[in-house]
Amino acid sequence: MITEGWHEEFGGPHAETVALRKAGDLARGATLYVNLEPCCHEGKQPPCTDAILRAGIREVIFGARDAGNKGADILRGRGLEVTGPIMEATCRRLNRGFFSLLENGRPWVTLKKAMKKDGSIHGKITSEEQDRWAHARLRATHDAILVGAGTVVADDPKLNIRYPSPSPNPSPHRIILDPHKKIPKDAAVLTDTDAPRTLIIHEKLPIPDLLARLKEVGITSLLVEGGESVWKSFEESGCIDEEIILVGN
Repeated sequence: MITEGWHEEFGGPHAETVALRKAGDLARGATLYVNLEPCCHEGKQPPCTDAILRAGIREVIFGARDAGNKGADILRGRGLEVTGPIMEATCRRLNRGFFSLLENGRPWVTLKKAMKKDGSIHGKITSEEQDRWAHARLRATHDAILVGAGTVVADDPKLNIRYPSPSPNPSPHRIILDPHKKIPKDAAVLTDTDAPRTLIIHEKLPIPDLLARLKEVGITSLLVEGGESVWKSFEESGCIDEEIILVGN
């Protein structure tokens, strides 16, 4: 492998462009592996197909097709060998936020619950092993974490990633639903180093409208962590794509 790259933030350079910049002249004649078909349209970033052609890439292998995008056809038309889609289900899973915006018009929503075997949700519930998994496989793989104001008032959570994670992404944004303005000014989510990544929602919005608001600020995937009234609102909205329940002692 010569180098690698990834799309670090909404509106930023795409993975192909990042990797090609790192590779420099070594990209000429090389094979590019990418989990999503290279884009060919002008958006917040220029077309990735242009960067691939300038770099002198010989072959492109991509995982999932991007509906409505003709990137693969353009590259083939310019003489590149293009293979794909391959492992499409896996690659769609990796890009589930992108595909949710494209196909559902809203971020991908994962609802996470933690409860004891008797069904109660109070006190220390999950083990350290479960916490490590939740941080590395849930928090680190979503753009944002959402809780209600009651959770912040009761627990003063940091809502960050406290364990090592394979994800290169920064700590997720924190979305707090606070229509009654209960959150104290010294709450951790408002005073720690990630405070600029905290978004407080003071309006009481229907869940579809809330998700539309989050889409506007570049959130493609959302992890809903609680509490009970927040869970109920999302369940009643029909806007849950995946539900994960961690059961402790």
